Amino acid sequence: RNCSVSSSAITMSSTMDAKLAEAMELLRTSSTNQMMARQNELPRLPIPSLEESVEDMLRAIAPHVSAEKLAETKSKTETFIQSDGPRLHQALIEYDSVPGRKSYLEDFWIDAYLLQRSSIAINTNPFFVLEDDPTPQRTSQIARSTALLWSALKFCQSVRKRNLEPDMFRTTPLCMAQYPKLFGTVRIPCVGKDRVVYHEDSKHVVVMACGMIYWFDVFDADGNTVVTEADMADLLRRIRADADSYPPEACINQAIGVLTAERRDTWALLRGKLEQDSVNAANLKIIDEAILVLCLDNTTPASQAEMAKSALHGTSSVLEGSGISGGVQVGTCINRWFDKSLQIIVCQNGAAGINFEHCVIDGHTVLRFASDVFTETILRFAESIKGGFGYRASSGMQASSTKNASGAGETKASYTRIEWKVSEELKSAIWIGEASLSDHIPQVDLQVLEFAGYGKNFIVSHKLSPDAFVQIAMQVAYYRLYHQTVMTYETLMTKKFSHGRTEAGYVVSDESIRLSRSFDDESMEDSAVCGLLKEAVDRHVKVVRLGSEGRGIRHLFALQCLAQSKGEAEPELFTDEGWTRLFKHVISSSNCGNPALRLFGFGPVAADGFGLGYIIKDDNVQFCVTSNNRQTSRLLNSFKATLIDFAAVLEGRPRKREGRSPSLNKIRQWSSMGWGGL
Repeated sequence: RNCSVSSSAITMSSTMDAKLAEAMELLRTSSTNQMMARQNELPRLPIPSLEESVEDMLRAIAPHVSAEKLAETKSKTETFIQSDGPRLHQALIEYDSVPGRKSYLEDFWIDAYLLQRSSIAINTNPFFVLEDDPTPQRTSQIARSTALLWSALKFCQSVRKRNLEPDMFRTTPLCMAQYPKLFGTVRIPCVGKDRVVYHEDSKHVVVMACGMIYWFDVFDADGNTVVTEADMADLLRRIRADADSYPPEACINQAIGVLTAERRDTWALLRGKLEQDSVNAANLKIIDEAILVLCLDNTTPASQAEMAKSALHGTSSVLEGSGISGGVQVGTCINRWFDKSLQIIVCQNGAAGINFEHCVIDGHTVLRFASDVFTETILRFAESIKGGFGYRASSGMQASSTKNASGAGETKASYTRIEWKVSEELKSAIWIGEASLSDHIPQVDLQVLEFAGYGKNFIVSHKLSPDAFVQIAMQVAYYRLYHQTVMTYETLMTKKFSHGRTEAGYVVSDESIRLSRSFDDESMEDSAVCGLLKEAVDRHVKVVRLGSEGRGIRHLFALQCLAQSKGEAEPELFTDEGWTRLFKHVISSSNCGNPALRLFGFGPVAADGFGLGYIIKDDNVQFCVTSNNRQTSRLLNSFKATLIDFAAVLEGRPRKREGRSPSLNKIRQWSSMGWGGL
């Protein structure tokens, strides 16, 4: 039978095609510039009154000092309010009103990072560990790296074309100003104070393997891709093979990246020497301007803790040998460039993480990037199975119709290996820098707890804030182990304000102290303990709410910075012990996560402190804790026992009290018997 198509059907088809094309164009144009569409609606970060900030300061230090010391600090705050305070406060208001300035705090806060002279590896750069890719084909390093890099470039295009969907907290728009700084940004070491340089039109990526450094173009002048995903996989495969062909001695002598983990003044001087050679200067320029760094690690982490260590600082593994050095470093600690805003780290088994430089980017921004990139890789796999248009308004991925990696026709995409001209002095510096980092790595104890007992859903079912609940559990867990209440800091997001970043949440309260001291008191009824728990959680929520509105101590910090910038003598308040204690965070904590992340963490902030990153999911809570070889594992065991006991209290079951140390009365009894003092 002959098959014919009527002219009316053809007309209908062409009309529908035209309407579809029109709809797609409308969708495309409506999404253009949507990223910053609500930026002008955002209020400025408010400057609290002097009285409010002093009140917040005194509340923060009160649990940690004696009554006499608190009275002394309070006296100094009263003097400050009556003398230097009003003048500095007015100067800050005028500073904030300067045309073009977006926030009274932003520059001072960035400077606080740039003035840091210690290594930024471990001490400053946080990390994420991504969930494993469920796609069967992406369990290898090259496949996972290709998928992540391709999706990262789609995100980059969305940011640069300003069509990334804006962040929202419920119905409140959040500031999007940090997103352009994710890509092409580098921290440059300088003696005394570093500087940050942005390259918003960068077109290439850097790949590291075995400490060797490579690069290839991914965008053309118009921001369109010049490589296919298949090209990218081939490039990464060839780079991996090339790096593996070099002996360890050759790799370590080219491992300039390890110098980025040096103390900042040391690295600044060494970078200056590198720049004296035109080849090395050009190499540094390539790395500085790169969109991001992809680190292909030659390890297969055996646990989540091992992967977290890889993301935080890399591994240290010395191939023993003779000679002055006693061996050659072959660990992945030489396979990093800590100055770059973004490093994507992928191991041989496809396990992946992100390390990011923190001075101009906060965790919430990188979290959105990680979440979108992870989700994009999963969606593309789904589309490959079921087919479809493959169009997402927020992705904006556009490929060049005329160029590939080499810029002409069908020529095979190519990469370039960076070759450094390394003097004997620089060789020695590399070996010394590697040895220093290798010394630092084992001093940091990193442990992971993946608590599967319950998560957000259970906590919310009892009408409690999940974040506050976990934070109170931290305080009780620490007290059960050490019988102490210590300065506990929680990062609070202020991105509801234009160019808002974070506020310091000092979350120890009278209510949390009462709970900590009473929780293992056998004379306390479980119902009474449950009441104390709810009171502590409620108080925590109020403290967090204040901080999220811009209340805290960073107003006073800005006044201190302003006085220093004017060359004035610091007001007595800023030399007071109470003020300085606020910057020694024994527990430094941050909640940052979503389903795309497995772990989040950072190094300890205080020498005798703990760095505590956590992710609250629907039915579990992930903890990653670091310390300088304190009782990290025991603290995590105390967390676990405390969370179990909290659930028992809420459900009316007896506390097991498995996480407690001996009671304070028992310790004092032992002490009186000559078994050691407190």
